[in-house]
Amino acid sequence: MGFEIQKAGIWKRASAFLLDIILRGILVVGLLTLLSAVTGYDRKAQQLQDKYDAYSAEYETNLGMTEEEYNALPKEAQERYMSAYKALTEDTEALDIYHQVIKLSLLDISISIFIAYAILEFLVPLLLKEGRTLGKKVFGLCVVHTNCVRMEPGAIFIRSMLGKCTLETMVPVLILILLYFSAVGLAGTMMLIILVMAQLILLAATQNNQLIHDLLAQSAVADYQSQPVYDTLEELNAAKAKKAAEAARLTPYD
Repeated sequence: MGFEIQKAGIWKRASAFLLDIILRGILVVGLLTLLSAVTGYDRKAQQLQDKYDAYSAEYETNLGMTEEEYNALPKEAQERYMSAYKALTEDTEALDIYHQVIKLSLLDISISIFIAYAILEFLVPLLLKEGRTLGKKVFGLCVVHTNCVRMEPGAIFIRSMLGKCTLETMVPVLILILLYFSAVGLAGTMMLIILVMAQLILLAATQNNQLIHDLLAQSAVADYQSQPVYDTLEELNAAKAKKAAEAARLTPYD
């Protein structure tokens, strides 16, 4: 005892995870609201909607309808829809606005996610110590290296910004955006499936129930109250040597 990860309960981890997601979501939405006005996304999105509305009115259809609604239309109405859609795709100004909307969507969401993670998953754990986010603090969890040594700022950055922010959040979100705009096909969907499956396999198969970000930082989530934390590797080795010496003194001689 004293040199092992004190695993946290799955429900405590899930609760902390959910609270952190809610807090990040609130911050991301607030940042998106601000950035969409600053970068001009709102204006471009309205211009694109105006184009849709203009061609819908000209061809007496609705370019915003779903596939199910389109399939339910009579043949004449479907032909009007396709004529309107063809005219829209041949409008170079509309296409330019469409591409700008995609680029601004990717930009605004990327910046918002990055700032939210930088604050809640990097700066906050540095302030609260032991790699603790607000969710982990509320539910009594901490994050340490798998050898029970305290997480240094560099490791926290790798865990939060490279692992959690970039690989586990930003990549899937950007793929979903591209899927929404039909800018990526089956490859994007397969990448999402592979990423989710990898996370589930790692969670179940690793000794300390680690995810991708934990593997990158060699970290593990532990119970804060019972987890021994050593400031440095030297302190850990000294504690091991001391315990070994104590065990040797207590061992009876033959």
